[in-house]
Amino acid sequence: MANNKNKIIVKDQWDERYLRESLWMPFGSLMNSYAQANQQKGLNLEEFEKVARKAFELASEFTEEAFKKIEREEEDLELPVKKQK
Repeated sequence: MANNKNKIIVKDQWDERYLRESLWMPFGSLMNSYAQANQQKGLNLEEFEKVARKAFELASEFTEEAFKKIEREEEDLELPVKKQK
């Protein structure tokens, strides 16, 4: 088996989905840190958009790095069965 030192092992589709969609967490955190660092400095909309795009680019990059560490373990998936009344 390949070296798993830098891999994130997921057991099911929900773990994988969470990791794929967690992009918004670092983006929100980066935007919040920028807002905290630049309080009351009067950013205009163009400056804000430039910063937001850069934060999104960084968040995407960080998330991609994390996603590349994912290695999915294949296992039989048991779906829930609806009980008959």
